[in-house]
Amino acid sequence: MLNNRKPFGKLMNVLHGINPDMPLPGPLEPYLWENMGPGPFCKVGRTLEYEGEVPKNAYYVVSGFVIVYGYNSKADRYVMRIYGENTIVAMDCFMRQQVSKYTIVGCKDTLVWSISNTHMQQIYKDLEGMKDVAWQTASKYSDHMEEMKNRLLSKTMEERVLKFYKYFDRLLPATKSPVRDVDIADYLQMSVASLKQLRRVLKDQGLL
Repeated sequence: MLNNRKPFGKLMNVLHGINPDMPLPGPLEPYLWENMGPGPFCKVGRTLEYEGEVPKNAYYVVSGFVIVYGYNSKADRYVMRIYGENTIVAMDCFMRQQVSKYTIVGCKDTLVWSISNTHMQQIYKDLEGMKDVAWQTASKYSDHMEEMKNRLLSKTMEERVLKFYKYFDRLLPATKSPVRDVDIADYLQMSVASLKQLRRVLKDQGLL
């Protein structure tokens, strides 16, 4: 059972806002309050779900940052997504209960809440039509996150860095960032040296 109404209210606002034309069933809110798990807290970086395994949970980022790593055709790891506070991490492989192509990592000092597949299946059983709502909601949210990244990558490298830190302002100052420069650079599709140089230029210009 959860224990903090303030972030729970933010979670419900996110869920309501993803697809306003599809109202959430009334009993969903008390069910989530009773059955989501308050944690884990990642005091240090911690792997939440592993590539090659069926994901056990979906996550809500209460505070901190979660990174989703994908793997290309050469099995090289890359940063697929970075999730900040007040976002939901529920990949297709969790919804479908298939072997995951991703590794999900909670960064240092990150708190997530989780809900298991077992509880999701119970929601589908108890709340009529909830499976369709959940699938459409997850799909629309995933599309939104992908579109956000694509819009970012369509800009010049300097604009990418500026927009990234405007969105993830809690990653500044960089010396205290829980997300490594190598991961940010990979997400922005540039070298670490370029990231550092552009960040320094933007800071000198008073833009960061």
